[in-house]
Amino acid sequence: MKTTPITMMLLLLNFLLCYSCESKELETIADQPQAKSKTMAKNVSLIGEQREYTFSPEAGGERSYYISVPEDYDDAKKYRLVFVFAGTDSTGEFMHEWMGQGWNSNTPGLEKLMDNTIFVYPDQKYIWGNGTGWALGSYAGQYGGMHDIQFTKELLALIKNEYTIDNNRIFATGHSWGGDMTNVTAYFLNGVFKAIAPIASNRPFWFENSNGNYVANSNYHGNTAVWVFFGLNDDHFGNTSPNGLFGIQQADFWRLKNGTSSNPMSTPIGSSTDVTKTYGGGTAAVKLTLYKTGQYSGGGTLLGHQPPDYYFKAVTDWFKTF
Repeated sequence: MKTTPITMMLLLLNFLLCYSCESKELETIADQPQAKSKTMAKNVSLIGEQREYTFSPEAGGERSYYISVPEDYDDAKKYRLVFVFAGTDSTGEFMHEWMGQGWNSNTPGLEKLMDNTIFVYPDQKYIWGNGTGWALGSYAGQYGGMHDIQFTKELLALIKNEYTIDNNRIFATGHSWGGDMTNVTAYFLNGVFKAIAPIASNRPFWFENSNGNYVANSNYHGNTAVWVFFGLNDDHFGNTSPNGLFGIQQADFWRLKNGTSSNPMSTPIGSSTDVTKTYGGGTAAVKLTLYKTGQYSGGGTLLGHQPPDYYFKAVTDWFKTF
């Protein structure tokens, strides 16, 4: 393994969002907010660094990722592992800053809320139109290809070879195009994640065949719990996703694959009037939260596309139940 020093954080003034929902053609539009000035990991129990490794040609060869490991790491213990997938034109290191640390001092991020956990933030490599993003499997049309799914598979194997990972507590989350990647890796890697939490993903066109039907995967056995987060007024997708339609469609896919009931239990979440619907009765639960705009306290634009502040605690509390 070749390790490089931690680089200075790029001042990413504007991120390009992945693609339009209907035509799936790239647009130049802000995806995630401006990066904070680069700092060392603020959680003193974690040590983070940028790494590079040469994977198989099918996984893209030389690839990079950011990883945060507890500084008191002990081979005698087993650790949770959380994958965090970046949105368009973003980097793993930025996702460590934005989602791992939290977007401001009043909103602690994932790393500050989960102990005994290793976090990995894979980097995108390929350019799609105007920006970098993820290849989303064999059914994603012009955004298709298995190389990033293979990269995820090999990166997971690399981390498991280097650290003692609890195989029953491997999780994934991601925002926007990273939410898409969270979905497709969970399904096409046959439920390797115990639970996932995609945020502000596209409609699940990456699970549809040429006839518009959901594809079958006989190696997925409904064993991944899913919590979908999507904005009721997502201002990237606009009127193509009225009232959180794309989030509902994602949840419907997972409800079908996990065999849940059609009668959810509804519970309030956050300080607003948001509601989480939990569908049980299957092999793994499916949860859906459609959030209102105005609950994200970070920077940037497209505020209806950004996660609510309560996402961090809700998801980390949920991951810790497994």
